[in-house]
Amino acid sequence: MAMALDFLPFPNMNTENTESSLHLSHNYNHYHNHNHKPVVLLDLYGDVLEAVVTRVPTVDLIPASRVSREWRRAVRSSLLRHPRRSPWLLLRCLRRPSSPGLHSLHAFDPFSRSWLSLPQPQYSTSPHKKPVDHDITAFLSASTGDRLHTLSASTMAVSQDPFGTEWRKDSKAPKIWRKDAVVAEVGRWLVVAGGGCPMVLEEGEVVGAVEVYDKQAGAWESAEPIPVQFDGSAYATWLSAAASDERLYVMEKKTGLVGCFDPQSKTWGPTCQLRLDPAVSAWAIAVGRDERLLAVGMGPVGQSGSGTKVRFWELDRETLQPVAGTKTRMEEEMPTEMVQRLFPLEEGDVDAWWCCSVEVCGTDRGGYVYNPSEMRNGAVLYEFTETEEEGRMQLPMVGRWEWVPLPERVGDSGMGRMEFGCSAVGLDDLASFWRHSS
Repeated sequence: MAMALDFLPFPNMNTENTESSLHLSHNYNHYHNHNHKPVVLLDLYGDVLEAVVTRVPTVDLIPASRVSREWRRAVRSSLLRHPRRSPWLLLRCLRRPSSPGLHSLHAFDPFSRSWLSLPQPQYSTSPHKKPVDHDITAFLSASTGDRLHTLSASTMAVSQDPFGTEWRKDSKAPKIWRKDAVVAEVGRWLVVAGGGCPMVLEEGEVVGAVEVYDKQAGAWESAEPIPVQFDGSAYATWLSAAASDERLYVMEKKTGLVGCFDPQSKTWGPTCQLRLDPAVSAWAIAVGRDERLLAVGMGPVGQSGSGTKVRFWELDRETLQPVAGTKTRMEEEMPTEMVQRLFPLEEGDVDAWWCCSVEVCGTDRGGYVYNPSEMRNGAVLYEFTETEEEGRMQLPMVGRWEWVPLPERVGDSGMGRMEFGCSAVGLDDLASFWRHSS
């Protein structure tokens, strides 16, 4: 399970034979620092060393902690005082058939504000390596962050870490073949909902069929299908999804209809039609802070369509209704300059709103909003305000907004379809990255 970079034990730390200076070998690519050279820092101790470590890019914390015991203590103390909890943005780019390689994977560190190019997976038949014969590779929603998964007619596999460097042992594929299903990891269960192919459905099977895989029992079971209210939209293309440790939540992107699925009982709860703003023409959903959900709505400003607005609402996970009456505002509006970067529509083009969509990927600490119709516009980072902050005035829901442009190389002609994901990144994840990039 990935955890935010808070105060955590260090994986596989052996500092017996290390030197007392730092010499980081950058065998990965920092997009915005092509001429990066190894750094040597000598005779730094105590608060001075901790101040230096506080500015070290997140991905360098593992090699920094292996320099010496003093550096290890400094990294630990720095994370204790200044936890790096913001989730990373993951970008998967499918290459066009004429380009070499199937896909590339990139990760944005919100602390250092830089992109990393992740090494291509070494395909293998080992049970913990990604196999070669899968038909579909994509992100699935999970409570701690999105994970890559692969699905074929016979098997399914899920990555153990956000970077796809290590994979769990394959499980059998769901009984019903699907091409555009909602896939999520909900606690100990994998849930596959909707996306059934009408041409190959057998008697009694439906497009909105739901199957649940119990990772402890190692078996798939059929569950209650997607509610009839979602008829015609029982595909991942038309649904936004979020997963907690207990439930899967889906929202119809055009109407704001939301429902929740409990994998333990294998049943759906009541659906709810959100009517928060009549101007909203596109919806999305993500996990929010403090056991809540985040609903994101996008639409025109006024009847004339003089601009675009993107609004946030917090929902109760049980009732699916807006939350009110706390220290922080339960509604928030994205800054205009950020909205204009994502949705550069011409003023007054009212009809264009109904062709637009919005999507969000996030954790309980924050996440990223983007325009799935034009992903080259980048994404907007949001970080939730810490609710334990004291103050008489009501605090904003979001404490940090920041535009995240795509890495430069993604703009080349060899890139095809793109997909965003979002995940907390822990020290174990970074250690796995260094093992596989060396």
